[in-house]
Amino acid sequence: MKLLVVLLGLLCTSVHGAPNLSEKVHSPHPAYVKDIEILPSDDTRITQGERAFRDQFPYQVSIEWGNNQSPTHLCGGSLITESVVLTSASCIRNYGTYIIAAGILNRGENSSSAQRRNVDSIVVHENWPGEGPAPFDIALIKVASPFILTSSVRVVGLPAQGVVPSGSAVLSGWGRTFYNSVLPTVLQHAYLQILPNNECARSLINQLGYSDPLDDTQICTSARVSDQTKRVSVCRGDSGSPLVQGYVQVGIVSWGLTPCGTTFAPSVYTRVSTYSDWIDDKLEQLRSAVPSGIDNE
Repeated sequence: MKLLVVLLGLLCTSVHGAPNLSEKVHSPHPAYVKDIEILPSDDTRITQGERAFRDQFPYQVSIEWGNNQSPTHLCGGSLITESVVLTSASCIRNYGTYIIAAGILNRGENSSSAQRRNVDSIVVHENWPGEGPAPFDIALIKVASPFILTSSVRVVGLPAQGVVPSGSAVLSGWGRTFYNSVLPTVLQHAYLQILPNNECARSLINQLGYSDPLDDTQICTSARVSDQTKRVSVCRGDSGSPLVQGYVQVGIVSWGLTPCGTTFAPSVYTRVSTYSDWIDDKLEQLRSAVPSGIDNE
């Protein structure tokens, strides 16, 4: 079966300077272009996940987007302040209309707990190359008016700069539950094991023949679930969604392989702790900024 490298959302990220590639592992085997394709970055989801219950992930938001039509779910994101959403740069387009939906369990719902906000401004990491898969897949979205914090709408914590996560974590999102399925109505989640990057690189080499663009600004989760044969991975619609440990966000869904859920290939995330200082700096700027649309500075 042909494997495709995909961006899980619209994978575009930029950052100051080049990433540290000290942990990058290159394949000893050649890759064949005819067998590997780069796909649009909106191809991500949680395969083999389970339905969430209401208010289980109150920091989760749906980033809705439309161009000359009503906005619908495009990517996931997380609320990190009452006014700012953390997501992947690959989810950002420079045209169309964005709406941020919080406090929802069912995609597109208009319940009493649901809150929707227009977008004031967007900050994409300055070193994001504009397409991926690539490092620096991170962006901030400031809404036009703050969300009201409730039992259904809460902010998630952020890690200290440079902390390298390990162990298990929970992923949530509205991505596809199988590679040829439609987007689920109900929010999905899965508990996953974080892989050391050297193990992740070896797995990618086994699947693709190379590990690019994996580096130490990213983290991976295993597709394997203990005592089960099912394969759990991100898929279309999951890009930008949060990977969380103990109510601290450690990852942002970035890229993976498709067809989703058909191999034991790992899923790859932006490591939030790589950018904690960058986030703090941009949050300070956003507090005093006038509306300016999309900013790549």
